[in-house]
Amino acid sequence: MEKIVQTFKNAFEIPDLRRKIIFTFFILALYRLGCIVLVPGVDSQAIAEYFKLADNGILSMVNMFSGGALGNAAVFALGIMPYITASIILQILQKSVPYLERLSKEGEQGRSKINRYTRYLTVVFGILHSYGITTLLLSMDQGSTKVITIDNTFFFRVIVMTTLTTGAIIIMWLGEKITEKGIGNGISLIIFASIVARIPQSVMGVYSKLTSGAISGPVMLVIIAVVLGTVIFVVFFELGVRKITINYAKRISAGGQQAGGTSFLPFKVNSAGVIPVIFSASIVQFPSMIESFMDPNGKAVQILSHFHYGRPLNMLIFFIATMFFTFFYVEMLFNPKDTAENLKKHGGFIPGIRPGKETQKYIEGVLKRLTFWGGLYLCMVSLVPNWIMSGLQLNTLPRWLGGDIFERIIPEMLNTGTGVMLAATLGGTSLLIVVSVALDFMNQIENQLVMHKYEGFTNKSSRDRAKTRRYA
Repeated sequence: MEKIVQTFKNAFEIPDLRRKIIFTFFILALYRLGCIVLVPGVDSQAIAEYFKLADNGILSMVNMFSGGALGNAAVFALGIMPYITASIILQILQKSVPYLERLSKEGEQGRSKINRYTRYLTVVFGILHSYGITTLLLSMDQGSTKVITIDNTFFFRVIVMTTLTTGAIIIMWLGEKITEKGIGNGISLIIFASIVARIPQSVMGVYSKLTSGAISGPVMLVIIAVVLGTVIFVVFFELGVRKITINYAKRISAGGQQAGGTSFLPFKVNSAGVIPVIFSASIVQFPSMIESFMDPNGKAVQILSHFHYGRPLNMLIFFIATMFFTFFYVEMLFNPKDTAENLKKHGGFIPGIRPGKETQKYIEGVLKRLTFWGGLYLCMVSLVPNWIMSGLQLNTLPRWLGGDIFERIIPEMLNTGTGVMLAATLGGTSLLIVVSVALDFMNQIENQLVMHKYEGFTNKSSRDRAKTRRYA
């Protein structure tokens, strides 16, 4: 603890770093302020009571990513989801639309245009999401008390949709400002702040269930073990690096012979970061969003109910999407061909591997293996804790997948769980994002301190040991 305090003291002694940290926390404070500014015409107490009683997976997940703003009927109720959805589509289109692919290779100017298209698409998805949320709000009842205190008119719908869409645009702008003038990735930090803001309420909810007897002491111990185990597992993998040894041949220049040397080409085990998980969490919400527009008593709603949060089919989609986006994102981040050509150009080579094509194939092989294990790690750390906390729910599988069999053999205790609201906030996805973003934030501060010859969170010997850790 003393080390952390000293590190932040050192950080605030550097004017530029101090300015970035203060700016980042100021923007996050503005974001949290927007999470408590209410949408006009909505009874916030009634909707909060609805969320407390519903324990609905999709609502809990959206509420988590919005930092509780949806449960408060706040201006920022849409959270960062419209921007994430727009980013997913634009990044996929960059691989399939020649024009966007050319833009992605045109440097800063091309990226600026793609960012502009992402903003436009964010507005479109903001309107669509706000329509869904408005429809949901208008359908909520608490006994005889309507959640919405203004009549269901077209004008009122327009006001709510405009307010929510504007909130989504402001969140996008705040995230971009953190990335531009603060420290860390703005969007990731906003999601981090959203999840952290919900943790105290979730902890109090677990404690109240424990004191009321809703959950037993052994179940409480399981929850604590799952949370601590997940944090340790995430830290271990996020710090893991696969280093490829690079030797440089001796070169003769006008100034005389220059000695060769040895360096390393580092690849993180989880090179994709938390982006695949964030994208997948957005995708698995679509069935429930579609369900909100349908007749509650219809056949389609019964089918879509199998895709609710925490259920096996929902997790299967999450698994497939996470693996896909992990490979997709790593392919966008790294170009083995360019890396091999740069090594050859500067006289570098991998021991035992010929420069050029062979080096490219070797790097591609290493990346594929790391990406596969990194994707499995993301899926495991996201799904297993959530599955345990929300109950195994194997009896919710369709009959043709053996749901009736699981209903007979799985004890009822395992199918009740502690509630999906708890799983959404303290589950694997949330903990993965929180720990990963925190480590990245600390790493960026550490790098800034090292540049200015200050000591950071770790001393030199610790950094050296971390740099030499290898993964086969």
